[in-house]
Amino acid sequence: MIKKHNKTVHPYSRLNTWKIAIILLCSGVFLANPANVLTFSIPPFEEAFRLGFTAIITMFAGILLGPMMGAILGGLNDILSVAIWHGMDEYLFSFTLTSIARGFLAGYIYNHIFASFSLKAIIAAISIPYIVVSGISTPILLYRAYGVPLLENIFLRLTLQAIAVPIYIFVTYFIMRGIKDSRELKELHKRMEKLLRTDDLTGLSNRRSFMEYLGKMVSRAQRHSQPLSVIVADVDNFKNINDTYGHNVGDDVLVALGKIFQDETRQEDMAARIGGEEFAIILAEADEKAAVQVAERIREKISQIYFPPIEDKITASFGITRIKDDDDLKKFLIRGDKALYEGKKAGKDRVVAG
Repeated sequence: MIKKHNKTVHPYSRLNTWKIAIILLCSGVFLANPANVLTFSIPPFEEAFRLGFTAIITMFAGILLGPMMGAILGGLNDILSVAIWHGMDEYLFSFTLTSIARGFLAGYIYNHIFASFSLKAIIAAISIPYIVVSGISTPILLYRAYGVPLLENIFLRLTLQAIAVPIYIFVTYFIMRGIKDSRELKELHKRMEKLLRTDDLTGLSNRRSFMEYLGKMVSRAQRHSQPLSVIVADVDNFKNINDTYGHNVGDDVLVALGKIFQDETRQEDMAARIGGEEFAIILAEADEKAAVQVAERIREKISQIYFPPIEDKITASFGITRIKDDDDLKKFLIRGDKALYEGKKAGKDRVVAG
């Protein structure tokens, strides 16, 4: 399969999303071990405070991966934690629902209500699910299942959350900011790389990108005995357009022609601006006949352009060449340039194969 160009890739592929999800799930189950729960006392409370870290893993999963993944991981986390550390005899589905709700709420608040990184988004995505689920819903379930005093438990948990939530917010904020900065650096790198490989006027690939890709395609074609053709094109009388109507009009012409070249190029091919008014197309797995057909279509479209204030018809000449067994990159391109020159010499506005 030939590589396609200008493909946009999401920061998290499906495979990476599941890798992150598995890591978070394993972390959540590990932290659910009673030995990993922090127990401490705060006077004048007689009952000890137990601070676990599974809830923050679930909410972080929702924030990072979205509400559905937060819900899935919350449910799996609860089921596996009970099975591994306590035994399924103590399992209650209602508590799994609270874990699902916690992960979903955190993800929904962050990704859909705020939909961007900010301290306010982190505060809301952590504090609201934690208070609603851990501070209110869980005490109600404990009261119904085990008779734990409701109001006392709510008060105890809200007091604990006054301590835990700021810590959770602080940790989550700096992790998410680090992830955001990392993503921005990656996006900046991609944009810089694109600028280095793209012609800033037409949006086509530039000469550097063209030569790199052509070198790879020549090697591939010769190794696998596959056809490969190159179209080289030059706008006829372009200097007269610039001199008569100005460089701004000339640039507009190049942009219009660049769009035609791009529209007539398959995704596995490459259209490039390789000089001032010179364009080229790499045609993968295309013989000379197919290349001539593409060039003729482009030539016809260019000749039909009406471009005020230019009075004369805009035309271009085309040179076609196909790969040979003993070709190197230089010989391949020289043959295409010679065909283009023959077309110019023969009267322009024509396609010549060489």
